[in-house]
Amino acid sequence: MAEETQSVLDELARLRAENWRLSHALEEERERFRHTVQTPLIGFLLSSFERSVFLDTNQAYCKFLGFERAELLAKDPYKFWSETTHPEDQERELVELKRLVSGESDSYRIEKRHIRKNGEVRWGEVTLSSIRDARGRVRQNVLACVDIHEQKQRLLERERLESSLLQAQKLESVGRLVGGVAHDFNNRLVVIMGHADLLRRAAADEPVLTAHADMVVSSARRAADLTRQLLAYTRRQVLRPQATDINPIVDRTRRMLDRLIGEHIEVVTVLEAKHPMLADSGQIEQVLMNLTLNARDAMPSGGRITLHTLDVDVTSEAPTAGLEPGTYVALEVSDTGTGISKETLQHLFEPFFTTKEVGQGTGLGLASVDGIVRQSGGSVSVKSVEGQGSTFTVYLPRAQEQAVETTIPASTRSNHVPCVPQLETVLVVDDEEDVRQLLAEVLRLGSYRVLEARNPEQAVKVVQAHSGSLGLLITDIVMPGSSGMELADTLRETRPDLKVLFMSGYAERQRLRGLHGNEHYIPKPFLPDELFQRVNDILAEPAHGVEKIA
Repeated sequence: MAEETQSVLDELARLRAENWRLSHALEEERERFRHTVQTPLIGFLLSSFERSVFLDTNQAYCKFLGFERAELLAKDPYKFWSETTHPEDQERELVELKRLVSGESDSYRIEKRHIRKNGEVRWGEVTLSSIRDARGRVRQNVLACVDIHEQKQRLLERERLESSLLQAQKLESVGRLVGGVAHDFNNRLVVIMGHADLLRRAAADEPVLTAHADMVVSSARRAADLTRQLLAYTRRQVLRPQATDINPIVDRTRRMLDRLIGEHIEVVTVLEAKHPMLADSGQIEQVLMNLTLNARDAMPSGGRITLHTLDVDVTSEAPTAGLEPGTYVALEVSDTGTGISKETLQHLFEPFFTTKEVGQGTGLGLASVDGIVRQSGGSVSVKSVEGQGSTFTVYLPRAQEQAVETTIPASTRSNHVPCVPQLETVLVVDDEEDVRQLLAEVLRLGSYRVLEARNPEQAVKVVQAHSGSLGLLITDIVMPGSSGMELADTLRETRPDLKVLFMSGYAERQRLRGLHGNEHYIPKPFLPDELFQRVNDILAEPAHGVEKIA
C-alpha cells in the first residue's frame, strides 16, 4: 500500500512539473506573440470570417490608418476594407480574396494604396493569411501590413525620371531627324514659293496661270505648317521671347477666329492677367489658335469657349506638374464640349495621335502646343470630364521687365509690299545655290545691289574685296563649317554697324546666341513680299535694343 501511495505522489509531482513547464512555455510564447504583434514596424489585424468582426489589432496598424483602436475594432470588416483601399486597387485585391476564400490559396501578398482617416493616401505592403477549420473553411484572417510609402515614392520618382530620360532621348533622336528634314525641306519650299510668286506676278493678266500659281503657294504654305509643327513638337524652333502683355494677343486672336469658330459657339474672354509673359508672342498666338480650334471641334452641336488669362504663383507647398516654383502667367482655354476619355488623355500630346476622322487632322496640333510651351519654359495641363468639357491651362514664365508693344506679324499684312529702291548693297550668303540665286534675283527686282557667297569663308573674301558700303547681310544660320552667326561676328570686326538678317528653316541650339541690336531673324520658308518687307524695315530703322533667341 505504501508503495502504491508513493507511486501516485511521484506521478503527481511529475505532472506538476510538466504543468509548470508547459505554463512557462505558453507564457513565453504569449510574450513573443505580444512583442511581434505590438512591433511598431508591422501593422497587425485579426478578424473573424465567420462572425464578420475584427478581433484584435495593434498600435502600428491604427497609427498607419489614423484610427483609434476601439474605433477600428468596431468597424464592419468589408466596409472598412472598401473605405481604406484605394478604388484603383480594389479590383486587384478582390481577385486575391476570392482565391483565398475558395481554397485556391492560403495567403497572398500585395502592394496597395491605403486611404487614411484624414483622406491621405499611403502605400502599404499587405500579407493576408487564413486560418481554416478541419473541413478547410476559413475561420479567421490574419493581416500584416508594412508601411512602404517612402520606398514606393522613391521608386515611383525613379521610374518617372527614367521615363522622362527615355522620352528626352526619343525626343532628341526625333528632333535630329526632324531638324535635318526641316532644313532641307524648307529650303525647297523657299524656292517653290518664291518662283511660284514670281510666276504669279508675271501672269497677272492670265487668270488660269495665276490660279495655278496661287495653288502652288497655298500648298507650299500648308507643307511649311507641317514642318513648323514638327519643329515645335521637338522644341527646335527659333523663338524670340519678349516681355509681352498676353491680354491683347488673346483679344486679337479671338477676333481673328470669329469667322472660323461659327455662330453656334460663343467665345468669352476673361482677361485678368496683370503681369507680362516672357515668350514669343507669335508662337503663343499659334498655341491659342490651336487650342481654340481644338475646343471648337469638341462642340459639334455648339457651346461656349472661355479664354481666361491670370497670374499664378507656383510654390513648393502648392506645386504644379512640370513647373519649378516661381511666378507665371496662365492662359486657360475651356469648352463645354464632349470631354476627353482617360485613355485618350494619356496620348493627347503624342505626335500624329488624333481622334478625328482620316483627313480631318494631322495629330500635330496639341503636340506642337506642348513643344512650344515647354521650349518657352512653361507647361501645359489638362482637366476633362466626359460629357462636361475640357480645360487646357498653359503656364508661361512671367517677365520681370515692362511689356513691349505687340505688332501684327508680317504674314497677315497686305499681299504686295513694294520695295523701296534705295540702291543699298546687300550680301546674300546661303550654301543652297538655287535658294541664293532666287533671293538675289528677288532683291535685284527691288533695285538693290546684290553680292553673293555660297559659304562664310567666301563671304569674308567678297566683303574684303568690296570697297563700298554694305547695308545688310542676309545669311542662313546653318551652313557647312562656320554658322551664319559666326560670320556676322567676323564681319563686324571691320564693319561694326553692319545690319544682319538671319534665315533658317531649322537652327541647332548650339549655333544660336542672343540677337544684337542690328540683328533680325526670318524663318524659312517665306515669300518675296515678306523678304522685301523685312529688308525695307531693317534698312530704314536705327539700331535698337537687344533681343534674344531661345
